[in-house]
Amino acid sequence: MSATTTTTATSLSVLADYELHHSGEERSTPAPAPSVNTPQPADWPTDHRRMPAYRPANHNLDYNERTAGTSAGEYVFIQVMLHGVWLNATASRLWRFTGGRVNDKIFHYEIGGEW
Repeated sequence: MSATTTTTATSLSVLADYELHHSGEERSTPAPAPSVNTPQPADWPTDHRRMPAYRPANHNLDYNERTAGTSAGEYVFIQVMLHGVWLNATASRLWRFTGGRVNDKIFHYEIGGEW
């Protein structure tokens, strides 16, 4: 087992920032960093946390206007990505009621502490 023994001032300052301590070393309380309040520039944008204007829900939305991909391959990929958990649960349920009666180790996911 190898151990790295190089330390630099930069790594020590990072450790001090996160208050990480190595076991076996004496703890010394670091001096608190001075608070620096610098004023923002005059042209600094202040609307970066602004909420967008309210738009009511469009109940007459035409879903044909919103494409879910530019090709059949993209459409299938997006649908599988969005419905992956449902597809996995459906395949598991189907297997459990058919082939799972013969082999119950497929589509079986052990939860921590069960093995």
